[in-house]
Order: sequence, then C-alpha cells, then structure tokens
Amino acid sequence: MASLSGLASALESYTGRDRLIRTLGYCCQLVGGILVEQCPARSDVGTRLLVVSSQLSHCRTVLRLFDDLAMFIYTKHYGLGAEEEDVLVRWMSVLGNMADQLYYPCEHVAWAADAGIIHVDSSRWWTLSTALWGLSLLLGVLRSLRVLLRLRRTLRSPTVAFTSMYQAAQASSQADAATP
Repeated sequence: MASLSGLASALESYTGRDRLIRTLGYCCQLVGGILVEQCPARSDVGTRLLVVSSQLSHCRTVLRLFDDLAMFIYTKHYGLGAEEEDVLVRWMSVLGNMADQLYYPCEHVAWAADAGIIHVDSSRWWTLSTALWGLSLLLGVLRSLRVLLRLRRTLRSPTVAFTSMYQAAQASSQADAATP
C-alpha cells in the first residue's frame, strides 16, 4: 500500500508524471523494437508497443508547451552566473541556458507545423530543436566533468587535506569538551 501511495504522490507532480511517462515510453520503445526485430511471431505486439511509445513521446511534447515560463524564470534567476566561482563553468551554464531557451520555441513551431496549425516545414524545426537539445546536453556533461575535475583537484590538494583534518580535530575536541 505504501508503494501505491508513493506512486500516487509522484504522479501528482509534473516532474513525477514526466518521469513515469518518459520511463514507460522508453521501455515500450525498447521492448517493441526488440520484438519487431528479433521475434517475428510477436512483431504485432512490438508494433503496438512502438505506437504507445510514440504517443507517450507526443504527450511529453505537448506538456512541454507549458515549460517556457518556468525555464525563463530559471534562466533569469541564474543570469550570467555571477555566483559561480569558475568562469568556465559559468559560461557553459549560460550557454546551456541559452540553448534551452531557444529549444522550446523551436520545438513549439515544429509541433504546431505537425499539428497543421501553421504552414512551415516541421522537419527543419525538429532538426534545429534536436541540435539545441544536443548542445544543451553536451554543455551539461562538460560542465559536470569540469566540476568533478575541480573537486578532485581540491580534494587532492595537501592544504585542503590538512585544513580538513585540522577542522575535524577542532570539532572533535570541542565535542569532547562539551560532554560531561
């Protein structure tokens, strides 16, 4: 019963619902693709799973129509990353935010073209939105690697190790002095 309550609680939030839709969609795509390619006797089931995966992907695209404001607020709050200590991390974050800000309108135009709301070539807009998404992912990975390398370098520094040991000894002696 607790797991059912946890699932219901997760589905009440946008993030939880998106995670479930994404996971289910990718699972259907994986199993459906395997069934179509590897099991000719079950290719009908595989094809149906691929249709479900496509519909779930479309659902996520429609739900992202409402993400613009939240992304704008986040980008505005981050600004030029003045709080970041590392200039490289700051600029990778700013460029990633710019790619994200451009991604959403491009995807919206592509979706609207596919839906017949506007008359433009959707494939160009899908290509552009995919390129921006890929750029955002690449910048995010590079940013994370930079942060990890800086942390690793900081932890290997002898002054940091000595300072950490000194602070730990100080805290321990203060704790010992406080106990009766």
